[in-house]
Amino acid sequence: MKKLIVFFAGTVLIALTLGMLFLTSAIYDATKKSSVDTYFFQTNPLSEMRPGVPETPAKIGETTMREMLIKKYVNEYFYAIPDNENIANRMRRTATLGAMSTSDVFNMWLNTEAPLIQALSEQKMMRMVDIDGEIYKPADSDYWVVPYIMYTWDASNDMDAEPIVTHGTLLMDVMYEPGVRETQGGKKFDIGNYLKHGYNRFDYGYEPAIIFKFRITHLEHVTND
Repeated sequence: MKKLIVFFAGTVLIALTLGMLFLTSAIYDATKKSSVDTYFFQTNPLSEMRPGVPETPAKIGETTMREMLIKKYVNEYFYAIPDNENIANRMRRTATLGAMSTSDVFNMWLNTEAPLIQALSEQKMMRMVDIDGEIYKPADSDYWVVPYIMYTWDASNDMDAEPIVTHGTLLMDVMYEPGVRETQGGKKFDIGNYLKHGYNRFDYGYEPAIIFKFRITHLEHVTND
């Protein structure tokens, strides 16, 4: 009888142990499971940093699209960061500036502005540029007038350093048509493939600005100060 009681007690203990293991594993699994409900978040409508929503080029309008592409071009033309690989990649013909310029304009940049950017990069300096006023095209001119303001930091790793501020103006002959390009370099341009992979494995980023029918065919640089 005593052995029978011990047997049943042992069976109960085993059952309790297995039950506790099962319950513990169930609790563990429950804590590992999670789900995400998708929803769109927008900040206060009065916020200047309110997230945008996708818009078609037709709704944005030809004027705004052209100005956005001009601003992008000016940034690519001047900006400098302390990264030698950055400027090396930008000097390739398939990079952003090369794709948005004719060969003559890009070669001029390679011979004039690119060496300055390279020197800034090697000296661990940084340069930023912004549009400084209205982008406009005089009635009697073929060129768009693009005023800019440039900030150059000549001290690296110094958050208290004040930038050197200069002003200038670009005169740009802009070739722009609504829509996206069908060819690039004489070959069919696969936009989806480009945005996913670039032209080749050496590409520096896959710049969306390249897909539009936008070219700078002539450029003159006027330094105001």
